[in-house]
Amino acid sequence: MSIPKHIVSKQMRSCTLISLNCNSLHLYLNQKTKFLDIMKQIQKSWNKNVQYIRLFKTDGQEVEELDLVNIKNGTILYAELSYQDFKPNIIQNDYDIIKKIGEGGQGIVLLGRNKITKKMVALKKILIKNYRGSDYEEIFTESKILKGLDHQNIVKLYQDYLIHNQNEFIMVMEYLKGGSLINQANQNLTEAESKVYLKQIVDAIAYCHENNIVHCDLKLENIMLVSSTSKELKIIDFGVSNYIGKQLESENFVGTLSYLPPEILVTSKKQIQPSQDVWAIGCIIYGLVFGRLPFDGANSSETFRNIINIKYSIPKQNVSQDLIDLLKKIFVNNAQERSTIFEIKSHPWFNQQPKLQKLLLQGNRKSSSMHSIKQKIAEDQIQVVSKQMIIQKRRSVIRFEKAQLIKKFN
Repeated sequence: MSIPKHIVSKQMRSCTLISLNCNSLHLYLNQKTKFLDIMKQIQKSWNKNVQYIRLFKTDGQEVEELDLVNIKNGTILYAELSYQDFKPNIIQNDYDIIKKIGEGGQGIVLLGRNKITKKMVALKKILIKNYRGSDYEEIFTESKILKGLDHQNIVKLYQDYLIHNQNEFIMVMEYLKGGSLINQANQNLTEAESKVYLKQIVDAIAYCHENNIVHCDLKLENIMLVSSTSKELKIIDFGVSNYIGKQLESENFVGTLSYLPPEILVTSKKQIQPSQDVWAIGCIIYGLVFGRLPFDGANSSETFRNIINIKYSIPKQNVSQDLIDLLKKIFVNNAQERSTIFEIKSHPWFNQQPKLQKLLLQGNRKSSSMHSIKQKIAEDQIQVVSKQMIIQKRRSVIRFEKAQLIKKFN
């Protein structure tokens, strides 16, 4: 096969290009190859008048034009072709939709399979019509944050698309099929077993804080296992995440009540601070080790009261002193005196192996699951959620009107 002159180079690399309903094509790249050059070769070899092209690696990662210089000899690339000069609707053209796997006030999450690579992905589809005025920029916050993060324990964002004609913003994300960490919290893990998960969480959040990002909605439901047979996990749902120091204008608070620190509940003027994530990690540590959340009461008012008063109990039997000390340094009313994520990471509890067996919980709590307890809390929280909830709320994020909750609390 003769090599087109416009791509002849001393640094020539030969790749295999595959597309639906087409024979494989030997694609030649050099340091100056552009998508236009590839489309010319496709037109000549496949006799197709292509106006737009997208390339993917075998793992489903999209190849941008600037990435062509890094493509190695012998690489297999998958091509998505369009005969119109705009990006196609990826939901319809690129993916087979398997099922809906999530839903909230922002939109829905779909399980999709790439038609070419067969890779499974999570498609987060946000409805733009739910956003108005200054809130419009919030649509892109999660995508912007995830693009700036690269950590083995944080969910990957592959691509995002703003589809004007359908009034949608779509994020193509890594699919994690192992279920949420709440399933592990129901198993009465030992301290040593809990650390396998907690070290990954602390390491990921330390990375976020180093990059000036606060998750703002850390909870067991937002931590997913990569697979059902793996103990590797990833933190998901950065939809309400933000940058350290950003001033929040609303007096209402955003998050899940059981994981929120006192300063978020009572302070009128709030700034995004890493201490909020630290408190939530304390709740997660407690949840994994003891099988329940530290401040959950019979209803939301009691939970609110427990948080404000930092009222929680520690089963005395088979609990290490290092764990008790760690929780004391996390559950501190004054956020400035609370341990940082870096201090947690270096705490003796994370660096010593406890000589303990499975924890025995007292009373009826031993047989209670996180699911049943959370269900009772959720039912009661419905009573205190404002009728004027912010329109873009997600099901996983409970937005309370503080005045109503304090009134009920009193």
